Amino acid sequence: MLADTLQQLAGRRAGTGKKGEGFELLPPATEDQIHALEARLPCPVPADVREALRITTGLANSPVEFSLLDLEGFGLEEVLPHAYSIAGDGCGNFWVLDLLPGMTKWEPVFYVCHDPPVLAYQSATLEDFLRESLAAAEGGLPRSIDVVHDEVVHRIWRDNPDLVPSADLRDSADAVLKDFAASLPPNALVADLRRPSLGQGFSWGRVDAIRRAGHERVWAMLPVERKPGFFSRLFR
Repeated sequence: MLADTLQQLAGRRAGTGKKGEGFELLPPATEDQIHALEARLPCPVPADVREALRITTGLANSPVEFSLLDLEGFGLEEVLPHAYSIAGDGCGNFWVLDLLPGMTKWEPVFYVCHDPPVLAYQSATLEDFLRESLAAAEGGLPRSIDVVHDEVVHRIWRDNPDLVPSADLRDSADAVLKDFAASLPPNALVADLRRPSLGQGFSWGRVDAIRRAGHERVWAMLPVERKPGFFSRLFR
């Protein structure tokens, strides 16, 4: 359970912890805070998150700023209309939940980077995110949060390996992809993150617009429309 994971982390130390201090549990949320939170969300606060909030709202002295009470408002509504930030790196990059109507579990966790402007899949659950990002790495192996934060976003920005041309999906056996592709121009590129693996994602800063397939975790990148220059128009 999420509350158990948070309590297990309390007092642990990590090399990246502030001043070498152990992680500390922040004060719990009040019932008024929980009700106010739920009133502005598109879905209920799950029982495990509610239980955790009654114990703590987050962690202090941790390598990332972790909070179960949304750290701050988030943009990119066309990508994540109800993004809920749970952690930040202090440099304007956030780990967020993509909250959707009818959700009963707050998962998975995505990393949204602004430099480069990329969205990447991070963790399946909040508990996994806490263990991966805050617990000291065992055996000297890199933590998945470091891999995504330091390496994956640059690979996605450079190569965009997870994008598929919409024209290739118009005969897909997957009804969601087929219907979505039919609504898109042929030069659109589609990212399907419904069943992602670590580090899958897309760059959101290279295109004119981004369109989402309703509440599905499927997005289309609409390439920048290149307008002819002055001399091209003059001698057309």
